[in-house]
Amino acid sequence: MDANGSKILIVDDEEVIRYSLQKKLSRIGYKVISMEKAEDVLYLLKNGEKVDLIITDIKLRKMDGIELLRRIHGLDEPIPVLIITGHGNVEDAIKALRYGASDFIRKPFDINDVASSVRVILNRKHEKKMAERFARYMLYDKGRYRIPVDETIINAISYNLTKDLAPSGLCNHTTAENISLALQEAISNAMYHGCLEVSSSIREELGIKGYNDEIERRKTDEKYRDRCVTITYELNREYVEYLIEDEGPGFDINSLPDPRDPENFFRNSGRGLLIIRIHMDEVDWNRTGSAMRLRKYRVERNGVH
Repeated sequence: MDANGSKILIVDDEEVIRYSLQKKLSRIGYKVISMEKAEDVLYLLKNGEKVDLIITDIKLRKMDGIELLRRIHGLDEPIPVLIITGHGNVEDAIKALRYGASDFIRKPFDINDVASSVRVILNRKHEKKMAERFARYMLYDKGRYRIPVDETIINAISYNLTKDLAPSGLCNHTTAENISLALQEAISNAMYHGCLEVSSSIREELGIKGYNDEIERRKTDEKYRDRCVTITYELNREYVEYLIEDEGPGFDINSLPDPRDPENFFRNSGRGLLIIRIHMDEVDWNRTGSAMRLRKYRVERNGVH
């Protein structure tokens, strides 16, 4: 999605953070507003200001970022929120995701990682409006898709797989958005780690650029390029279930990062899986590790999500 026309609101009580984010995002082409207080943000929004994305620190002087997030998602038209959290602040990051944050960035952050996350979130928002065109990937009924390794369709396909959850009464819109986020992580894993066999260790060693370069190289390699991801889903009155299968060789599921270790929440190799576990009630794999099953029960059955 082109940055032109997208308006971003930055909320942080540290002037240096506001300045660095505003400078970087403005240079890319976004329209940027920055504020110090969450209360001023709510006043602005209630008086008709339209923004496409809010970036907020969790720790603010009066109303904190979590409360701001909660109130934003209570608006008639909820706005995507990117949370900035302090080093090791696992509980707040998890709470933010549960309240519907689109993503989080940990301080001290790389400004390029922030820009990348902003781009993904805004693309997701834009692609929701275009999800209908992905009906061509349907294999049978309404419950099965076979999609190529193409990151540009991840957001739209995950939206298409969750758009009926709230209208059906299975959950509210915030929970549906959280399930969509979990699906994005699961589909990304199936594409990159499964079909393309790109290890997370490459990102740890070479950074995001080296990781993305390797993904692009393998997408044209004849060994990997024709592999696809198949997604089968079932929605009923009790639960929604997704089976995500890749065409790679699989992996040893015993090598997965320990979800009980908080440090894994901030590692690239464990981040996606932990996000999936936070938002889904059941997560498991087949014997070879090439298929992941996700299930979410009706909200009333589990209590508050």
